[in-house]
Amino acid sequence: MSEMQQTGNGGVALSTDVLVPSVQRIGRHDIEITFLGNNAYGQPTWIMWNASDPHLIGMLSQSRMGYHFEQRTSSGVLVHENISLNRVQRALGG
Repeated sequence: MSEMQQTGNGGVALSTDVLVPSVQRIGRHDIEITFLGNNAYGQPTWIMWNASDPHLIGMLSQSRMGYHFEQRTSSGVLVHENISLNRVQRALGG
């Protein structure tokens, strides 16, 4: 991968290679993260899938103030706005 955004100490790493998935271990889960490019607002956007049992985990986009994470859960969609990558990792169980 040519470009990565990463937090320190084993945090979430985000590639900016369009449509090149990478699998990362976050907590107990292997998560496939794929950069989709910029959304309609010009924000970099990633999609996350469960790597072992393919189902959508959520959509992540970068904003000026942090990240927006739309997380799919058993009780519906949770929207986290203006959070850090560390908070995204905690939301994913890491």
